[in-house]
Amino acid sequence: MTNKLRILWFSTLPLPSAGNQALTRCGWQEGLRKALEIYHPEVELGIVVFSSKPHELITQENATYYTFTRIVPTGRVQKIWKAWQHQSHTPEELDHCIDLVRGYSPDLVHIHGSENFFSQISNRLTIPVVLSIQGIVNGIHPYLFSDMNWSYVLRRIASMEFLQGEGIVHKWLSWNRYSQLENQLFLSNRNFIGRTEWDQAVIMAKNPAANYFHCDEAMSDIFYDQEWQPQESDEEIIYSTCGDSFFKGALILAQAFSILNKRGYKKLRLRIAGLNPGSYLGLAITKIANNDQCQERVSLLGKIPPQQIVEEMHKASIFVLPSHIDNSPNSLCEAMLMGMPCIATHVGGIPTLIKDGVDGLLFHDRDPYILAEKIIKLLEDRMLAAQLGAHARKTALQRHNRQKIADRTVEIYRSVLSE
Repeated sequence: MTNKLRILWFSTLPLPSAGNQALTRCGWQEGLRKALEIYHPEVELGIVVFSSKPHELITQENATYYTFTRIVPTGRVQKIWKAWQHQSHTPEELDHCIDLVRGYSPDLVHIHGSENFFSQISNRLTIPVVLSIQGIVNGIHPYLFSDMNWSYVLRRIASMEFLQGEGIVHKWLSWNRYSQLENQLFLSNRNFIGRTEWDQAVIMAKNPAANYFHCDEAMSDIFYDQEWQPQESDEEIIYSTCGDSFFKGALILAQAFSILNKRGYKKLRLRIAGLNPGSYLGLAITKIANNDQCQERVSLLGKIPPQQIVEEMHKASIFVLPSHIDNSPNSLCEAMLMGMPCIATHVGGIPTLIKDGVDGLLFHDRDPYILAEKIIKLLEDRMLAAQLGAHARKTALQRHNRQKIADRTVEIYRSVLSE
């Protein structure tokens, strides 16, 4: 009989839904949990998740969920004071995390994400720890002001938002502080799980003595079961998931759309999920669309659930990821899984996911002109678009094979424990 493994995760997964609804975040972590349940029942999981209020223990399938309630200041002055300190956590919160480890008594602790405060417990534990790389604060931090008008930054410093410890300036200061903590984290840890050449390069630059284990991610079920097909329609749709963060490159995509509009593509539509219409980026994109008199063809969808994401992808002709930096963006992996023709930037870990001209197209992240040209190429050559989409799906199904990922995860756990 295979030896049992008792593993404790620290994760940003939400608590399990009683209605079994699709997750709006961390779908790849739930995908891994399910894969371990199916293919490796010898793995017993404890999962520390975060909630606004305490809950009783929840046990479902192969996991027991422990809730962690963050310490939130109650008074207005205390909230502002805490915001100005730019601290991701308190010593008491780390002590609580340590207590959860002691209470569960795992064979190994698996921490999901160096950008999360709970990763700071890793150098205080005497049992084996493995850290999964998601975003890398040191990699993203230099791009926080990408595409921003500096007059906007100066205006923010004179705003009530700034005085209350909120907004882009305080975000930059917080990330600057956490970049230093992340550097210490990379130096003090030995075992890392990553997915791309970029995250491996960062880890080995920070800690040449580290053990780096490659393991891909299991996506949400819904993206395996759906397959994109070209639509017969007079209108073409470009779909993207960008978000309100400047490093996601939404303005470059809007500028490319403006170029396409001026070149006569008057039936083309742009639909962007994750972007709040009232944010700085949302207002800037709306201004570009108004100036081009194409505002009715640009839709900023805000945050939408997975089912709606799938519906948007089915209606679209092309998926575009315009990020200035990214490691292994799930939105791109999901689009590839569905077999969409994809265009993405040649930055960070993205070239590990897409081979240019084979299962997608790549472009320089600050060049809206070449992005417009790549979009035209796929609009005008339907056969090429279909081929790229088919190859993308084949690549993604192999990369995100759930049994292979579950096997590899357990192999990593046992390798770390053997040391």
